[in-house]
Amino acid sequence: MSDYELRDPIHKRIPFSEEERRIIDHPFVQRLRFISQLGFVSSYVYPGGVHNRFTHALGAMHVAGRLFARFISSTEVFSHRLTVKEIELLRLRVRLAGLLHDLGHGPFSHASETVFPQLSELPMDWSWWKSVPVRQSKHEDYSVLLIQTLAKENALDPDIAQDICCLIHADLQPSTTFHKLAKKIPSLPSVLKSIISGELDCDRMDYLLRDSYYCGVAYGQYDIDWLISSMTVAERNGNLILTISENGVRAFEDFLLARYHMIDQVYFHKTAAGFVHALEEAIRTKEIDLRIPTDPYAYADLRDDHVIEQLFAAAKDPKNYWSQHLMQRLPAKRILRLYDKHVQDQESLERLRTACEKEGVRYFMHSAANVLSRLDEAGTTDVLFVHKRTLGGHDQIPIFEYSDLLQKYNEKLRFTDFFVLREDYERFEKIRWT
Repeated sequence: MSDYELRDPIHKRIPFSEEERRIIDHPFVQRLRFISQLGFVSSYVYPGGVHNRFTHALGAMHVAGRLFARFISSTEVFSHRLTVKEIELLRLRVRLAGLLHDLGHGPFSHASETVFPQLSELPMDWSWWKSVPVRQSKHEDYSVLLIQTLAKENALDPDIAQDICCLIHADLQPSTTFHKLAKKIPSLPSVLKSIISGELDCDRMDYLLRDSYYCGVAYGQYDIDWLISSMTVAERNGNLILTISENGVRAFEDFLLARYHMIDQVYFHKTAAGFVHALEEAIRTKEIDLRIPTDPYAYADLRDDHVIEQLFAAAKDPKNYWSQHLMQRLPAKRILRLYDKHVQDQESLERLRTACEKEGVRYFMHSAANVLSRLDEAGTTDVLFVHKRTLGGHDQIPIFEYSDLLQKYNEKLRFTDFFVLREDYERFEKIRWT
């Protein structure tokens, strides 16, 4: 039973409880109102794309709850092995994981990660971790740090906080409470993780619809209601698996195509990609002084406006090339998009680099290494099966074997955009390629 609800342009009505409201109202979560979902450079191309990560977090919480409810209702395993109270405890964890999955995003999201500190420098409770990798920290690590801080403030129960972290971060282990529930249903952790960070998770389900809506494009549209209703949980060899009905496969393929076209046309739009590079260079070359603190409260004070004001100030100095071009909206010139799988494209890339270096034409490259789905990777535990009708009854077939579209499109998201600085473009045009 929900205590409150709010209006949302994507999901129409998002209900939430009193307990969830206390977390929503926390300054850490409210800060997401001031972190753009797409980064401000995307609004240079799509002026309507100025929505924030707060609305996405609410949407992801809502979708996570819908997926959980569908999984619970699709099989009697949960009701036979768990009490009503235990199911509600899991529901709360899943919905809050949806809400908090992006909590640690810095200003302009991924752009600021270039100057993040080493993971070991964050003041974590490392007992929650399976192991501590040696690497630069990412926004997911800061999400863990902020969620641990919520637990220290008693805003979240420590066990709930730890379980939320294990759902959003692969390197975290669940609490003893969660371990006890997993003994009743051995594959429970993987099923719940798939809701938060899987191939059909609440994050992608919300942001595709939300980003396409605000950008004013149709690329990210798919039938979320049909897709969720076609998903089930079934037992296979003693473990729970995710399945989708045969008449839901086309909805799944529409979802994949939506992601494919959003990556190609929105997330890696040629103009936006050039401006993202400019922002990253302004940060890397210290045209602006962006320092990422390790203290959770100092980090939570960082918002997009903090960086925007620095960029405006830096752009007044002609020496700050990247800030000036960024704030005056002077994009670099993209020459070609070159795909890794095409030998001819790789040869063209090498010719471009060699010729530009010979002629003194300044250039940069922006690469995308996304894959549409990891369902075909060997050893992956995130497997989606098609519940296929046969003469003898039913069979479960991995969707990568069932869907020709998935096999075809899964290898086309590795490309490099080659840019030339706008001041050197005339010189570039004079290069002879014959």
